[in-house]
Amino acid sequence: MKYIVSSILTLLIFSCNSSKNNDVTTYFGGQIINPKSNFVLFLKNDKIIDTLTLDSQNRFINSYKSLNEGLYTFKHGIEFQYVYLEPKDSILIRLNTWDFDESIVYSGNGSSKNEFLINLFLQNEKEEKAMYKYFSLNEKDFQFKIDSLALERENIYNEFTTNQLNVSDGFKKLTNTAIHYPLYRLKEIYPYYYKKAHKLSKFPKVSENFYNYRKSINLNEDNLLSFYPYRNYVINYLYNLSYQTKEKDSSKNNITINILNSIIENVELEEFKNILLKGIVVEDFLKSESTCSINQETLNVFIENCTDEEYVSQVKNLVNDSKFVLNNKPLNNFEIESYKGEISNISDVIKDKNAVVYFWSAEYMSFDYLVKRIRYLEKNNPEMLFIGINMNPGFQDIATEPNLNLLNLSKQYKLTNDSYAHQYLTSRYPRTIMINKEGIVSNGFTYLDSPKFSSELIKLQLN
Repeated sequence: MKYIVSSILTLLIFSCNSSKNNDVTTYFGGQIINPKSNFVLFLKNDKIIDTLTLDSQNRFINSYKSLNEGLYTFKHGIEFQYVYLEPKDSILIRLNTWDFDESIVYSGNGSSKNEFLINLFLQNEKEEKAMYKYFSLNEKDFQFKIDSLALERENIYNEFTTNQLNVSDGFKKLTNTAIHYPLYRLKEIYPYYYKKAHKLSKFPKVSENFYNYRKSINLNEDNLLSFYPYRNYVINYLYNLSYQTKEKDSSKNNITINILNSIIENVELEEFKNILLKGIVVEDFLKSESTCSINQETLNVFIENCTDEEYVSQVKNLVNDSKFVLNNKPLNNFEIESYKGEISNISDVIKDKNAVVYFWSAEYMSFDYLVKRIRYLEKNNPEMLFIGINMNPGFQDIATEPNLNLLNLSKQYKLTNDSYAHQYLTSRYPRTIMINKEGIVSNGFTYLDSPKFSSELIKLQLN
């Protein structure tokens, strides 16, 4: 490998050679360049199984007895990636957070299969983006493009397995998913984008064998739930079913209700079902950002079928949060604290200005994205005031972030302990509030990457 964390690797080899139980011991470690925090999370099926602390050289490592073979996830900051582990594997990673996925390098015993996976992941991303220009093709020509990509990926996989000994059945199954499911997803969304490209009133009719691959798909693969290609396919399949339901029955024209029912009918794994139900309801809320509400029927279906009390509570909090800030009403004043520890009121800071107040959290947003987005907005809207409020308890997580210096820290705040704004941030979701010069709210709940954000800014300036 190009990069070797020599001191860790030496320790790793020594440990493996000296251990009497090395046949059931698995090692995972590495080094983070430009770390965003002082730890790496190690997860299985979205559940944290270890927190690995970085040392003075930003390195980490741990050993695991009798670790089951399978797909695991490591997460640093808000970024994550996969690692496939088998007993006796000794995997080291090296990555630079400034270019997370593209910079990852694996080394050690078991690294070759992970190098193959990350390269396939990156290739999938490039090819999927390129495929969008082909949605206007007829079914036959589109299928030819899909088949060509599948053949190319299968040839790469066959070449890989030819040079590898003892490829496990579990890794074969995972690789098959990584190769084919992104292509299956493209077929699920093909009718929608074909209709859009040709400005049709209905979805195009496809041949009976267009979805033949569905016969071999299990929507309840518990070992693949955290694998993005699998989860992303399932979601798009359910959306396709929902749109088809609307096409067949005009009385069922609420896509959100359709997809919730599709989840309930097709997904048996309770945890996966809950995750999907919550995701769809939150997305429905965000789409209705200008009205700040969730359709009552949608909310009822979610509450009646979601068995995760924490998810239900979070969605209810999201609904209640939106009621505290109403459009066309004055913004209730609240206290804020500057980086210098100075206490002030939001009303004084934004007085007589068209303002955008964005509440953010490192839990949901990378520093890099925040800086790029705000700088872009400020550059293109110089007459508008952008005020950032960090929802995290303190500033320590961003005070040492180099890129934050690219923002004007005089426009960055946090909430005081007794600030009124805490009342409408109970769900912990980031939100953005737009207020005109008169202190009247023009949009009480939007978000920085909303597709409607630009149009909402125009409305604010016209008020």
